[in-house]
Amino acid sequence: MESKTVNFCDWNPRSRIVGSLLFFSLGIVCLVGHPTTAHAQLKDFRVEVPAELPEHPRLFLNNQEIDELKAWIEREPWLKKFVDDFLTRTRERLDDVPLPPTEGNSERGGRNRHISTQANEFALAYVLTDERPFAEAAAEILLAYVPLYKNYPVTRTKGKAMSSTLDETRWAGDYATAYDLIYQSGVLSDDDKVAIEEEVLRPAGNVLRICNHHYRSNWRARALAGVGMVGFCINDRELIDEALNGYRDEEGRLLRDGFVQHVAWSLMSDGIFYERSFGYQSFTTDSYFLLMEAARHSGIDLWNLSVPSHPLDAGADIERTFGAAGPKTIKPMLDALFYRTFSDGSVPVVANAGNDDFFTGRYYEAAWRAYGDPKFAMAARLPRVARPWDKPQLSDRTRLRSPTELMWMEPDLPAGSFSLADDATIGRTGRHENACTLLPNGGYALLRQSAAADAVGVGMTFGRWGSGHSHADKLSIVVSDGRRKAIREVKYFGYGAKKYLTWDRQTIAHNTVTVDEKSQAPQGDGDDEWAIPSGGNVVRGRPLMFHPGERLKVFRADCEDAYEGVRLERTVVLIDGVLVDFFRCQSDQQHTYDYALHVDGEFANHAPDEPGPLSEAYGYRHITELRHATAPAVMSFKPQGHVRVLSPGEITTARGIKGKGGKQRSVLVVRQEGQNVAFVSVIDFGEQATAAEQLETANDGEQVVSLGGGLKVINSPRGVTLTDEEGTLIEQARLARP
Repeated sequence: MESKTVNFCDWNPRSRIVGSLLFFSLGIVCLVGHPTTAHAQLKDFRVEVPAELPEHPRLFLNNQEIDELKAWIEREPWLKKFVDDFLTRTRERLDDVPLPPTEGNSERGGRNRHISTQANEFALAYVLTDERPFAEAAAEILLAYVPLYKNYPVTRTKGKAMSSTLDETRWAGDYATAYDLIYQSGVLSDDDKVAIEEEVLRPAGNVLRICNHHYRSNWRARALAGVGMVGFCINDRELIDEALNGYRDEEGRLLRDGFVQHVAWSLMSDGIFYERSFGYQSFTTDSYFLLMEAARHSGIDLWNLSVPSHPLDAGADIERTFGAAGPKTIKPMLDALFYRTFSDGSVPVVANAGNDDFFTGRYYEAAWRAYGDPKFAMAARLPRVARPWDKPQLSDRTRLRSPTELMWMEPDLPAGSFSLADDATIGRTGRHENACTLLPNGGYALLRQSAAADAVGVGMTFGRWGSGHSHADKLSIVVSDGRRKAIREVKYFGYGAKKYLTWDRQTIAHNTVTVDEKSQAPQGDGDDEWAIPSGGNVVRGRPLMFHPGERLKVFRADCEDAYEGVRLERTVVLIDGVLVDFFRCQSDQQHTYDYALHVDGEFANHAPDEPGPLSEAYGYRHITELRHATAPAVMSFKPQGHVRVLSPGEITTARGIKGKGGKQRSVLVVRQEGQNVAFVSVIDFGEQATAAEQLETANDGEQVVSLGGGLKVINSPRGVTLTDEEGTLIEQARLARP
């Protein structure tokens, strides 16, 4: 097959292009059915490196943009004050220019990071003022590394000035930016420039190339940013080509991914980054942003680059029930962040992520410039708060968190807007309808009562195990009562902490079902906090039904990979702010099943009957202060939360693990033993518990829950039905897959 190249040499880097510049024209087919064709298309797809790059500065600012930035500063009083204060502080540092350490791995990382930031700020001050002393100070720092950097050893995690690839990219990016900004200042001789490029920047690019992560991960994405920034700064075509197209050996075998491969297979068709963590998706988006902006200034539009899909981007929806594969751009990765929130903008935390809030990022202004999408303009003005869609306080002043962010800012940024009330498509397969969202490949579903900030919502995670950052939490839910995440992920501990393994990574620490007191695969009862599926095994939940109805909102997923010989199926139903939760467990063997909910509140009249722990198994050993009851029963927790357990079982209410800062939340565990069991609960947040009078089970597997007001919810293998007390059909949801 003839190699397909994309040449962007004539592209204007200041243009705002809403449509894609390129659509791959070979007739992309469903990649599940034709993986060989898909691999061939992707292998032959590449982005051409321009024959020549623009003059310096060109990395993140060019001369036109500098002039526009200066004019904007002069006409905006708040911005002028910010810049004047920055320049005053920076002038005071001119007499105390920091110089790099000569050795010492334990201390040099923090010092080098501080020093590279100073170089970047000196250089930025220079281009804003044309005052030579600023350029001289930046040059002093840059030249000081020339005799030192080569003697810094490469660390185990592939850093030199810093301890790892992740931090080396930050250091190298600042260093390269400072060099680019003062290149034409006259303070560097030709010999100085050769020394900086050959003794520091090129070696930095080369150490980032050999990042321990060669393919899909956020580490490789960060390395690509560093390799690309250095390459575009010093016009190293080999570094640029690897950042864009990956690295292949002489026989054409891909040894290290580039940006093209990341869009093709690290990014799912619904915009979810395969590691599936909101925090890591934001972090990786920032890495791509650095590379895309460096490329943009050299005439390459990666923002709108359309890349053939890879078969692995089927994710959780391998059967492609909810949408076909096809060419992809990077935009859905940014879009998906907005739709992984509850109606108030708070985030159901899944996998390795410790923040509960929407991430405001420096990439949103550039994203608006690339796409003209008003939600990116709005996000650029958001302060970092837990509930950004609830009365958002937008301000120009929130756009600047550090002086160097002046390089990303767009003088013509509009106010922007975003609402979950508007239906949308996320990528090729993500669906947002009637305030509900399904991301079928990445593996998230969110049912929202409405788009109002105080609406009740439930999110379920079911997707394919993504990486070591994933948790053993298939079919786990998080529930918002409109004011807080009332049933939530309870994670406190960092990597390497003993309790990170014995709590955060364990299934019982999530809001799902644990079988035989052992966590889901691949965690199991092992001691590896970075457990991943072995030998080509797959652990995933399958999306089965998504119904974002007017009154009846339903999502169902199942999982047959979490436990050998056990099928788990969960159906969540949201009606008028009341959640009905159906959880089926099916097996040919006898098992002990524990259904857990972790609540942000205290169960009424909780007094420990037993000190605990619940057992000595991982996770269970941290559940103490036990109190027992028998289901059916209503378990109320403050403030205004009620869990009516309708199915039979042994109920334990207890305290979960005590985390950082003394944080501790309550946990409800319902236990059943058998082969085929079902847990049915009704969860609501009114003054009084919703009148859920009874649970009936029919012979064909139907479960009928009678709610207050004469409503009946019927859950069957075929779907979910809502009727009135006379049996008259109100609304019905049908199974998507036969």
